[in-house]
Amino acid sequence: MSQIRKRTLKATWWIYTGFLIGAINVYLFTNLHWFSAAQYGLTTSLRELSMLVCGLSALGVTSFLYKFFPYYEDNLAPQKNDMLGLALKVALFGFIAMSSILYILKPLVIRKFSENSPLLVEYFYYIIPMGFCILLFQVLEAYSYSFGKGVLTSFLKETLVRFYTLVIIVLKIAGIISFRSFMQLFTLQFLVIFIVLAFILYREKKLWVSFATSRVTKKFRKKIIAILAFTSLVVFVGVLRSSIDSLVLASKINLENAAFFAFATYLASIMQAPFRSIVAITIPILSRAWKDKDTKEIGRIYQRSSINLLCFSLFVFILIWINFSNAISFFNINPEYLIGKWVFFIMGLVTIIEMGTGVNSQIIGTSTYWRFELWTSLLLTALIIPLSYTLTVKFGIIGPALSNLISFIFYNLVRIWFLWKKFRLQPFTSKTIEVLLFAALAYFITHLVFNNNTGLVTMVGSSALFGLLFIAAVYFRNISPDVKPVIESVLKRFSGK
Repeated sequence: MSQIRKRTLKATWWIYTGFLIGAINVYLFTNLHWFSAAQYGLTTSLRELSMLVCGLSALGVTSFLYKFFPYYEDNLAPQKNDMLGLALKVALFGFIAMSSILYILKPLVIRKFSENSPLLVEYFYYIIPMGFCILLFQVLEAYSYSFGKGVLTSFLKETLVRFYTLVIIVLKIAGIISFRSFMQLFTLQFLVIFIVLAFILYREKKLWVSFATSRVTKKFRKKIIAILAFTSLVVFVGVLRSSIDSLVLASKINLENAAFFAFATYLASIMQAPFRSIVAITIPILSRAWKDKDTKEIGRIYQRSSINLLCFSLFVFILIWINFSNAISFFNINPEYLIGKWVFFIMGLVTIIEMGTGVNSQIIGTSTYWRFELWTSLLLTALIIPLSYTLTVKFGIIGPALSNLISFIFYNLVRIWFLWKKFRLQPFTSKTIEVLLFAALAYFITHLVFNNNTGLVTMVGSSALFGLLFIAAVYFRNISPDVKPVIESVLKRFSGK
């Protein structure tokens, strides 16, 4: 578990470095002078649509790479390993099919978005190259996880991509490139990190691409087809679920509201950095543990991931919440983005629920019951899509956030029940209740001390007070066996020992 902790911390470091760069990007996008809200909404909607194209095109190859890598590695010489070659062939076939469907559906897109979001219609075909670049990277990323490259891929997709975006934003602000040129470069951001990752794997002699069918592929052919068929639906509904909010806002209201929603959800995504790290690092470990039938190790990862992620998410959520309005005013962000304050609050609760229940999705997805992940994902999507549409029409920008909250509560309850029934695994301990109480207490004390004050001194003071109270409680109560060593390590570094 200590190795998971060390690698998770490294990955989290790069993710938060990326979030710092991303915060600069969001500031430049949302400042009053450089981009309109519609232009920022275009970048977020275009990316969501490209992710949807990627999810449709992938046809489940990433889950195939997670699940079967140990079997290929243990039974084939590197030069005969056709796993990546097979994944690329399937993904390319899916992309060609999806691109053809997009071409046919363009009249429908024009009809749905032309009135409220004409800018999205104008740049509609940019979805295809961006979706292809994302697809290439995601296939190679899933392949590289099994070589322990979770930290590297976290750096590439969380830090390097945002740095690349920062560079082209600065070029646009400086007048060196036009907005159209900016959008063309924006669509290629994942191509850059795909090339970097491919080069590193090739240099380390781990880029094994063979298109000749191996004996492992022949042996597991039926199981491979089954997992591709089932998980392609899982991936598709997952991406559709994450994209539906922006798409409904863009079609039913406008791109400006999609931008306000994206701003709030970006802030909520800051809470997810440790979760992304743990997912990248634990997937190969869980796959190996299931292969070795080591349910004790799986249970330990489940509970520790739950308490660790809950601590991080509560800490970051409350820090952002107590500074939300103050920061928008102080940093001269367009005041229209204050509309997203309660969107952030609700989406923050969704993130706390997701992170507080640990890596339950990854545990199910790497087990022999991976089909259950499909059914729960279908259930979640079946809840979110009609709820998002109905609540957006009724309540506006707050509607998609409410639909996520309702749906994710039910979704996680189902997954917790399943893991307990099948394996007697559950994520919670008495420390779960403790950390929730400490977070609430630290927040109310901070709120009483700095109530309704504004300015930089208030932001720094309230953040420092809450951080001190919460971290002290987590440390002295030994809330997590992983959090305490991290705090001690940081204290040693600051003390010079």
